[in-house]
Amino acid sequence: MKLWKIFRTIKELPSKYEIDEYKMVKDFCLTIKDVKIQNILMITIEGKGAFRRFKDAVIEFNIEMDWYSFRDRRYKDLAIEWCQNNDIEYID
Repeated sequence: MKLWKIFRTIKELPSKYEIDEYKMVKDFCLTIKDVKIQNILMITIEGKGAFRRFKDAVIEFNIEMDWYSFRDRRYKDLAIEWCQNNDIEYID
């Protein structure tokens, strides 16, 4: 298929408004096995300033790399799904 036809047939990439980052953060919190840390994280993600508090907490609990690995995997999964929905071969 010619490149211009591909561009005409594929959907746009999801915008930052279409990607539910809050759900991503909440899902990560639920993966934490230490119930005390999990509860603290769940509290940090409520209300205004939630993302800043969450970032500070993952640094404080030394789980920052776990968060970034989780987040990167979620973004990768979204990219793979987008490719599949647009009949584009994904190569890892």
